[in-house]
Amino acid sequence: MELHGQAYRQAFNEGLRDEAAARRVLELVDNPPENIKMAAIDASRYQTFTNQLGPAGKAVENLRNKMPYARVIMPFVRTPVNIMSYTFERTPLAPLSASFREEIAAGGARKDLALGKLIMGSTIMAISADLTLSGHLTGAGPTDRDANNILRATGWQPYSIKVGDTYYAYNRLDPTGALLGLAADMAEIMGQTTDAEAQQIAAAAALSVAQNMASKTYMSGVVDFMDAFFSSSTDPEANNYKLNSWLSRMAGSIVPSSVANIERVMSPEMSATYSMLDKIKSRIPGYSDTLPPRRNIFGEPVVLEGGVGPDIMSPIYTSTAKDDPIADELVKQQASISMPRRVINNVELDAQQYDKYILLYSGQDNKGMKGVPLKEALKKLFATPKYKDSTDGPDGGKVWHIDAVFAQYRNTAKAQLISEDPRLEGDIMTLKREEQRKRTGR
Repeated sequence: MELHGQAYRQAFNEGLRDEAAARRVLELVDNPPENIKMAAIDASRYQTFTNQLGPAGKAVENLRNKMPYARVIMPFVRTPVNIMSYTFERTPLAPLSASFREEIAAGGARKDLALGKLIMGSTIMAISADLTLSGHLTGAGPTDRDANNILRATGWQPYSIKVGDTYYAYNRLDPTGALLGLAADMAEIMGQTTDAEAQQIAAAAALSVAQNMASKTYMSGVVDFMDAFFSSSTDPEANNYKLNSWLSRMAGSIVPSSVANIERVMSPEMSATYSMLDKIKSRIPGYSDTLPPRRNIFGEPVVLEGGVGPDIMSPIYTSTAKDDPIADELVKQQASISMPRRVINNVELDAQQYDKYILLYSGQDNKGMKGVPLKEALKKLFATPKYKDSTDGPDGGKVWHIDAVFAQYRNTAKAQLISEDPRLEGDIMTLKREEQRKRTGR
């Protein structure tokens, strides 16, 4: 494509027209001079994100190559950097780039192409922001993890286009997906502020870039490692959840993606994993069945719906919106309800105990709540005058009533789990005696 474009420009720059121009174009295409041939090669590398990196990119690549095991954290450098650069040239911030200013200064077709990238990309972002505000496009969603999980219970999916009742993920369709994601994140972040001041816009732009890059598979290794590393503590009593979670994911990566994709097709129900061995099992067909399912706050298993085309190789994940007025109300009130902790009275639960705890929490066989499902209790609450007369919002009275219902179910679930599990009850009593011995010496 670039070869033909260069040939046409060369012919018309030589003053040729009509049949003479056509013959000259064919001559240049069949036997291109060195400058046209190199321009075509450079264009092919640019469009496939394999072009040479700039000084900063080369410095990162050299540092990665010199550090032992750095490829585990950062397996790719050239392609991600080129994709980010490609995307940046198509945003309103393109004039900040030295390469953009160089293209503008060159004039002619190079200037036209640079301006075309800027205008087309900015137009896509403007349309995407409008689609986000109308609910047809999603970004990262709430930064609060609990609120995000509740939103997912409605069928919502991050970085997706909503068509009818189905969400289609676009975040793996870079570089266009990156433009959509940047615009969606900015619109969502700005929607949470009352006045769009310059400082807020700048903060929204920075956050949108960070969130969007963190969602990319080719950046997840670096982002997850940095998050785990800087959030970890040297305190031996510290949990270091993020670091342990990252190590588990790294352990799971020893199972090839092709095998993990087969497991996902055979068993779309996600598995709950709490150790390195669990993570490895969850990616192997057959072994994943030995793990309990991952559940949401209502005790429902989390199931992956698949993607567009063959699930085993589709980059576009889908999710169907659910008709769930209970979850919708929790989202409307911006209620932040967390999953029950995997620790009871300082004793850590194993996978099976925690799965039972979640089921009791959701109301299943919960004797203290007479077996009434959590959703049913919330439905009854939402119909009461005291709830309807309460104020809205995360700090309002409605969320206070919601928290009270969840607390009831959590407390009764905890008490029943301890009474029905002699091993857990024994571990708790042993720990209490140990703590008493430390305090009293006997």
